[in-house]
Amino acid sequence: MSTALFLSALLARGQEYPRRELNPRELAQNLLPAPTADLDYTDLGEALYQLYLRPLDLNTCTRDELAATYILNQRQLGHFFEYRQSVGPLVSVYELQAIPEFDLPTIYRLLPFAEVRGAGRERVNANRESYLLLRYEQDLEQKKGYQTAEPNKNGTRPQRYLGGTAHPYLRLKQYLDHDVEWGITLDHDSGERLIFDGKTRRYGADFASAHVVIRNRGRWKAIILGDYQLQFGQGLALAGGFFLGKGSETVLTARRSHLGIRPYTSSAESGFMRGAAATYQAGRWEFTPFYARLRRDSNLDDDAEGVLSGSLQSSGLHRTPSEVAAKGRIVQQDYGLNALWRSRSTRGQIGFTLLKTHFDARIQKSDQAYNAYEFSGKNNFVASLQAGYLWRNTNFFGEVARSQSGGVGAVAGLLTSLNRRLDGSLVLRRYDRNFHSFYARSFGEASRNINETGLYAGLKYSPNPRWQVGGYLDVFRFPWLKYLVDKPSAGLSGLLRVAYIPRKTTQIFGQFVEEHKEKNVPDRLQKQNATLNTTRRYASLGFDHAPARRLALSTRVFYSSFRYAGFRPSQGWGLVQDGSMTFNRLTLSGRVAYFSTDDYDSRFYTYEQDVLYAFSLPAYAYEGFRNYVLLQYRLTRSLDVWVRLARTDYLHQETVSSGLEQIDAPHRTEVKAQVRWQF
Repeated sequence: MSTALFLSALLARGQEYPRRELNPRELAQNLLPAPTADLDYTDLGEALYQLYLRPLDLNTCTRDELAATYILNQRQLGHFFEYRQSVGPLVSVYELQAIPEFDLPTIYRLLPFAEVRGAGRERVNANRESYLLLRYEQDLEQKKGYQTAEPNKNGTRPQRYLGGTAHPYLRLKQYLDHDVEWGITLDHDSGERLIFDGKTRRYGADFASAHVVIRNRGRWKAIILGDYQLQFGQGLALAGGFFLGKGSETVLTARRSHLGIRPYTSSAESGFMRGAAATYQAGRWEFTPFYARLRRDSNLDDDAEGVLSGSLQSSGLHRTPSEVAAKGRIVQQDYGLNALWRSRSTRGQIGFTLLKTHFDARIQKSDQAYNAYEFSGKNNFVASLQAGYLWRNTNFFGEVARSQSGGVGAVAGLLTSLNRRLDGSLVLRRYDRNFHSFYARSFGEASRNINETGLYAGLKYSPNPRWQVGGYLDVFRFPWLKYLVDKPSAGLSGLLRVAYIPRKTTQIFGQFVEEHKEKNVPDRLQKQNATLNTTRRYASLGFDHAPARRLALSTRVFYSSFRYAGFRPSQGWGLVQDGSMTFNRLTLSGRVAYFSTDDYDSRFYTYEQDVLYAFSLPAYAYEGFRNYVLLQYRLTRSLDVWVRLARTDYLHQETVSSGLEQIDAPHRTEVKAQVRWQF
């Protein structure tokens, strides 16, 4: 069968399989971790969509680039590159069926992110990829931050939001040819005032981002001006782009890929560089010098000695006078170099990264015990050494880095395909409590690579194409204090996932996560300070079925619990029913959900369908109903429209949220509209 399809592909030279549309629900289900904190998935969702918009050329992509899709295991990667080396360039994606161990489900998952381009031929549908996107969203209920404030007894008025309730967003992206692209992003959060004021560094839209990328100009592989991210090694010095770490995919996501320069297109207002970078290839060496200068938010104050100092802020919100006062107070400059050498066989690679960071004011976090080893000062220097080697079906990787403070960070591990049915991963990491790297995002339990040691082991077993079993166990330790943890602590987490896929249109799965950590007991439980072990459990059952070509149904049942040792557990559960139907140019999606949790500690998360390029993964907490409807209509071949209405109704409470975000009603209604014009 595969041979026949392969011959058909050769005879049909020049024809190409239509690339599959990206399915965010499938990606979220198969890759994302079970969240246990309020995480911002804006950058993650953006990286996924950018990978889709610029698919990999299977004839020129590197092993790292193909591995970064988190779809192919080590055996499949090995077979792919052996095939390409022995047969030559692919003539069609149909040819993937001729590669050993490339079954149809794997190929279907890969197609949204890959294509085949011939010599001198531009990307498939390249003239369809440039686009202008306009989005508008807001909450219908009035929040406290927009209400008129009554004066205090001393005559002053409490702070309120300076701007209106609207949240507009604009993005323009153009591909001039297959090697030149540029883009602009404008984002203005709700509550921010639209104003031109040089004194407060506000120039219209609160956040503006732009970039120009030129690729493959002789020995220059990539040149970028504007906003960008860098991904080298395992991310101990510089980490940007798509990375998941611990999640439902228990093996492939344990390793970061070396991807180099990536344009920054997200609306998140931190975690990127603004300046210039370029990658130059000389034989088997690649050199990437870079420079960046960016204003960062900070609450600067004069200390006792008259020295201006403060801490960095990353929310990107400038709604109140105090938030506006912090806007762009510190200038951060970054410059450095990455050098990478690849062996002739491409099985081995070694490189180093040098990064110098300078602030024009002193960085000093609050005087708390858990901040004793945090970065302080104006300058930081990080040097790292990275290496990787492929032996048969095992990929060894590692990176070690040292910061100016003397702290060391190190991560090492392996991914392996033990046989056609069993894959495994192993990762060991150690990040000193005084290791400081502002752009680090290597494998770990905490959100930053500091004050942590740990050992992770993951397995994935597929006895046949219909059954998949995966799991991991991660043991970690924090040698110093953390925020809300007043002593050195330790913990462990584990996941087990079983999926049954009887046919292409049906999937049944179950997933269980358990996590043990030490935390301070909050005042609401007891007055005396104490740090106790906590146990969080999270379970979900899912059933996905497409009874007809234009109809898809999805059912989820969730259970969650959280407990401080010696106290009663907080528990919760939820039932979620999704549906999607397509009528020619119209696609209608919706959800009906009921949830009930004892408090916020036992919340659970589940992915929601949203407008294109938006990523929604809210917390479901307390008791109530969560419903939404999403409409997408294709007006013409070039023009698409989305409208989304979502509402949460809470039972047994009179308000929603707190502080300036408080709504004096037991419900919240969100409206979002979006238009995309492709040209």
